[in-house]
Amino acid sequence: MDAEEQRIENEKKQTELKNAYGRLFKTDDGKEILKDLRSFCGQDRSSVCERSPNGMQTDYNEGKRRVILRINSMIKVKENKDA
Repeated sequence: MDAEEQRIENEKKQTELKNAYGRLFKTDDGKEILKDLRSFCGQDRSSVCERSPNGMQTDYNEGKRRVILRINSMIKVKENKDA
């Protein structure tokens, strides 16, 4: 498989994966899970622990937050919290 064929195959797989995310999170259960993940992952909070700032806790919080940002990017959600 040459580079162009590989690129096309990768794009196809990425599209299929995005479609799967979309199907999952459009269901009623998916919407409920997404709401929970937004809260748990701290989507709308700073990653810096204000009570006791430290780099390790900030890195941990940012890792959790990155999960929901990834999901949002896959289902193309910006600021719409109803999706």
